[in-house]
Amino acid sequence: MAAMPQTAGTSSADDLTDAMVEIRQLIADLRDAAQDGRELARRYSEILQNVVDEYCVEFEQRAESALTKLESIR
Repeated sequence: MAAMPQTAGTSSADDLTDAMVEIRQLIADLRDAAQDGRELARRYSEILQNVVDEYCVEFEQRAESALTKLESIR
């Protein structure tokens, strides 16, 4: 019966070790996910900025054209 406590102690130590490994893996996975999220946000930000710039240029050209027409009517 003396062997039972050692097995229980070993099992508990193994469980603790396994839990620590899982926690470290979770931390690494969270860091990777955060980095991926930042990279994705940067890419979408660049795409959105390009779209906004295109629309601003297009609408500015259209507004200038409309203004030129109005000025020519006066």
